[in-house]
Amino acid sequence: MASSIRPLSSRTHDRSATEAIAKETETDVEVVREIYEQELSNLASDAKITQYLGVLASRRVRMLLRRH
Repeated sequence: MASSIRPLSSRTHDRSATEAIAKETETDVEVVREIYEQELSNLASDAKITQYLGVLASRRVRMLLRRH
């Protein structure tokens, strides 16, 4: 099970990633942040290697928002 405590650098990356996705998709930052956190949580629940979860979550959020 992945730890719920992430390093500060990871949280900073999360914030910048969600802001970039929001701007790119013209979606409210809070909506993007909620989707991102849900995707990150889904990925983390089964992850053995957590180093790239932020990248994978960002990609999934972009794909979801582009479909709508």
